Amino acid sequence: MVRVGILREYGVLFALALIWGASFMFIKVAVREVSPATVVAGRLAASVITLGIIVAFRRRLVAGWTKYWRLGVVTAVFNVVIPFLLISWGETRIPSGTASILNATTPLFIVLLANWWIGPGHETLTVGRVLSVLVGFVGVGVTIGPSAFAIVQHGGAGLDGELAVLLAAASYGVGGLLSRGFAGSSQLVGPLCTQVPALIIALVVASVWNPPTHLPSLTVIGAIATLGVLGTGIAYLLFFWLIYHVGPTRTSLVTYLLPCTALLWGGLLLGEPITWNAIGGLALVLVGTMLTNGTFKALFGRKKPARAAVPGHTVAIEASELAQMSD
Repeated sequence: MVRVGILREYGVLFALALIWGASFMFIKVAVREVSPATVVAGRLAASVITLGIIVAFRRRLVAGWTKYWRLGVVTAVFNVVIPFLLISWGETRIPSGTASILNATTPLFIVLLANWWIGPGHETLTVGRVLSVLVGFVGVGVTIGPSAFAIVQHGGAGLDGELAVLLAAASYGVGGLLSRGFAGSSQLVGPLCTQVPALIIALVVASVWNPPTHLPSLTVIGAIATLGVLGTGIAYLLFFWLIYHVGPTRTSLVTYLLPCTALLWGGLLLGEPITWNAIGGLALVLVGTMLTNGTFKALFGRKKPARAAVPGHTVAIEASELAQMSD
């Protein structure tokens, strides 16, 4: 029975990594026909509908939401609207796999921002953390390639897309720190309190940013729907199941598997090249991230990570996980 339980836990972990990794591929497919703003509005609409259906049967998942709606509006801007738009726009210029690697720098930005953060999430920047962040950003330079060291000569759309995704990761960092204010709330309070206002904002932006003049292809409609329904709605359920059964530290492994699966999806289904600099850059980014948040010590140290005791108190998880959740 124990072995079956372990296999189930790892099965859910890898399934979640595959789902979130595929999100970058679906974004790439969608932005080929419609504007980034339309993609964001569409995926948020599908996500809110999915979460709404879930809440209709499990009202306790949003118990006490009225205490958090103001926080939700502010968090929506930094943790949903800005990064969703920037990543979608960035993927009109760069491969989906590259976007996923650059997005994985979110925890590095969190470490930097936390030093000046006022409120929950403040952490002093130590020499060790600085060195870890430097390792991660060296990985960014390796991922981008020569253009990272010769920006003037590059001057192409690719670099613009890469910078857009890095800005999205920085925005996720702010949003992740804000999300810690949802500590103690029910499981879906944070997601719905941020996604509903984000949907309203996205609809306004989509109405003025190159709105579609005709119905997109079924492929694009399916990609956007899958982004919302599977990539957010079902993924949230899997994510919280993992938090409850294996704890937040081991669940955070999905954030390291995610860019790996995104590279594979992009290579297998979109024909995107998987270059050596992408692999090397990914390795450095992940090592830097694992050093900054103490994952190596938590996973391989003497003390075992504590399990989450109450599933309703799992919204205030590591900001790195929150940031990856929506992609």
